[in-house]
Amino acid sequence: MTLALNVMLAVAILAAGVLAWRFAGGPPPDGPPGVRVARLPPGSFVWASAPDDPRYLPDGLRAQDAGRLALLLLRERDGSLRAFYLPRQGGRASVPAAASPAVAGIPCEDMAPDFGRGDIACRQTSAGFDFAARHRWSLQGRALSPGTPDLYAVPGQELDGDWLPQALRR
Repeated sequence: MTLALNVMLAVAILAAGVLAWRFAGGPPPDGPPGVRVARLPPGSFVWASAPDDPRYLPDGLRAQDAGRLALLLLRERDGSLRAFYLPRQGGRASVPAAASPAVAGIPCEDMAPDFGRGDIACRQTSAGFDFAARHRWSLQGRALSPGTPDLYAVPGQELDGDWLPQALRR
């Protein structure tokens, strides 16, 4: 009986070691940094931090600049997943003021998609920046307001419940 318990314990330890080796290590060091989206239902969105690997950042940004970007992942009602970089200020996504998200945006208290209206906009402006509400985009990132640049789409793919960005540069 003791031998059987020792064998079962050894098998359990071996299985735990294999699982820890496989899952605790995270993605391969050269692989793209992913965002878990397996539980993101249609008609919803999530904000994430931009990866701090310069290969996945727009031109003009270095790894230490990743904190200046917010990554918006939205799943449309048809299940398709889109990703956009927006400038970030004070820990919040801000209204893009230029085609490049590397340029500081217009402060906004609540930048978010509205799936009922089919747009992305500043839902609550910051004090003194009421004009931020004039800028709107379709859920596909196209500008709906005159003089407003399209959102910076981030190429990537969904794989095994993770959204993986595509490298923008080498």
